[in-house]
Amino acid sequence: MKRHLLLLTALTLALTGATAYAGQSETTQNIKEGTKDAARKTGHAARDVGHATADGARKVGHATANGARAVGHGFRDAAHATKCGIKHVFNKTC
Repeated sequence: MKRHLLLLTALTLALTGATAYAGQSETTQNIKEGTKDAARKTGHAARDVGHATADGARKVGHATANGARAVGHGFRDAAHATKCGIKHVFNKTC
């Protein structure tokens, strides 16, 4: 009877240990996958913020350049019109 009890106890411990190890391994794998997934999402969010910032800066830069170009062309055209107006007064070609 003692022998059967000892074998039953050993078998129970062996099965429980294997089950516990499998559960621990699965938990470890889930933590690893969860961490990788969270890091991937964080990286993608950081990349998207960087792209949005760069896009906004590019739009501001282009708007500034276009505005400056329009002002510069306006001054050029006004100077040309003034010059032609003065020449017209003295009957000269522009």
